[in-house]
Amino acid sequence: MADNTSYTSLFGHLIQEVKQYLSLQKEYVLMDTADKLIVILSSVAIAVVCFVLGAMALFFLTFALAHWIGAVTDNVPLGFLCIALLHLAILVLFFRNRNKWIIQPLARAIVRLFVSKEETQEQTL
Repeated sequence: MADNTSYTSLFGHLIQEVKQYLSLQKEYVLMDTADKLIVILSSVAIAVVCFVLGAMALFFLTFALAHWIGAVTDNVPLGFLCIALLHLAILVLFFRNRNKWIIQPLARAIVRLFVSKEETQEQTL
C-alpha cells in the first residue's frame, strides 16, 4: 500500500509541475506577443511621423519648384501643371512597383518578426 501512496503523490506532483509549466508557457507567449506588438506599433508610429514630415517637406519643395518653373517660363499655371504631371508620373511608377517596393519587404519583415530562425531553417530542409 505504501507504493500506491507513493505513486499517487508522485503523480500529483507531476500534475502540479505540468500546470506550472503550462502557466509559464502561457505567460511566455503573452510576453512574446506583447514584445512583437510593441515593435510593430513603434514601427508604425515612426513611419507615420516620417510620412507626415516628408509629405510636408515635399509639398513645400514642389510648391517652390512650381513657382520657380512658372517664373522661368513666365507662366505660373504651367509651372504647377509640370509639377502635377511629375507627381502623376511618380504615382504611376510607385503603383506599378508597389508589390516589389512595399508588399514584399513588409511581408518579409512581418515573417521575420513572427517566425523564429529555427522554424525557417526546418522549412528549408
